[in-house]
Parts: sequence; structure tokens; C-alpha cells
Amino acid sequence: MKRLLTSLSFLLLLALPGQAQDTAVDDTRGAIDFIQRVADETIAVWSDAKMNEAERYQAFRAIFEDATDIELLARGMLGRHYRTASSDQRQAYMAAMGDYIIAEFDKRMAQIGFKTLAVTGTKPASGKHGHVYVKTEVERDQGEPILADWRVRKKDGKFQIVNLEFEGINLMITNRDVFASKVKDEGVDGLITWLKAQSGPIPTAAAASE
Repeated sequence: MKRLLTSLSFLLLLALPGQAQDTAVDDTRGAIDFIQRVADETIAVWSDAKMNEAERYQAFRAIFEDATDIELLARGMLGRHYRTASSDQRQAYMAAMGDYIIAEFDKRMAQIGFKTLAVTGTKPASGKHGHVYVKTEVERDQGEPILADWRVRKKDGKFQIVNLEFEGINLMITNRDVFASKVKDEGVDGLITWLKAQSGPIPTAAAASE
């Protein structure tokens, strides 16, 4: 029994380094495949002529809710103000941010066009979390390709988007500056009201049939 326990302990120690490598920067091939899959699923949704507006939105939302760490993005965008917000404010903020972040990605994807997406490489992201940027180009009918760099994390074997740099515009930093200004002028409650207004009405089956 003692020998068996010793052997099991040794095998556990051997497994630990592998667990420590569970980061996107150590699995760039997986990160690339992840972004390509998200792109392919998005293209399929937007090119499906059988879908009405509500169906397209719900399908798009399902893709990006699964593919994006919305809580991490939301907390990063609010920055230090998240720590000082009340429990009720945090709950209301997170609820509003679910709609807001999906709307932001929807808007960026519409700007990109998303007819074709080519991965051009990867680069390690700053910080100690093992994130990686998957660098992509989107061809346009006219003009230079649009550049979009997706910051990707890997946790517990799952990849997720945690930021987007679109034509040099950092989604998290840009929104953090806007949010800080809103909180300064109107408080956290004012920011929440503004977020709800920015998201607009969610397309529904009833609205699509009108």
C-alpha cells in the first residue's frame, strides 16, 4: 500500500506541470482554431437567409456568450469603480453589460463585414495570465483589409475571448475611459441607465413578424 501511494504521488507530481501549461500562450494552435470556429459560426449565421432578425440575433448571441468571458470584460471596463459599487449596483451592472457587450461585438462584426477572415499569426499578450492575441485580417470589397486582434484566454481547457483590438482601437480600454467619465458625471446608476439605452431593444420574434 505504501509503495502504491508513493507511485500515485509521483504520477500526480508529473501531472502538475501539464496543468500549469493550461494557458492560451502555450496552445496557440488551439487559440487559432477557436477564433476560426467562432468566425465560421458567425458567417454561417449572417449568411442564413432563412433567419429573421430575432433568430439571427439570438444565434449570434449564443455564439458570443459562450465564446466570451463577459464577466471579465465587464469588470475590466468598469475598473476601480467595480470595487466601490454596492452589491445591487454590481448585479444591475452585470445584467446590463450582458446586453451591452453582445451589442458591441455585433456592431464590430457588422463593421468588419465578416465575409472572410484570415488568421495572420499570434503574439503573447501582456500580463501574467498566459493570454495570446490571435491576429486576423478581414478582406473588403474595396480598400485594405481590416485588422482585428482577438485576445484569448484558456482556462480549464476552454478558450474564451477577453478583449478585441479593432483597427488599433482597444475595446476594453476605450470603454473603460467612457465608463469612467459616465461614473464621474452621473454615478454608477447613471452608467447603468446609459448602458441599457446603448444596447437598444432586443429583437424578438413578435417584432420580426411585424
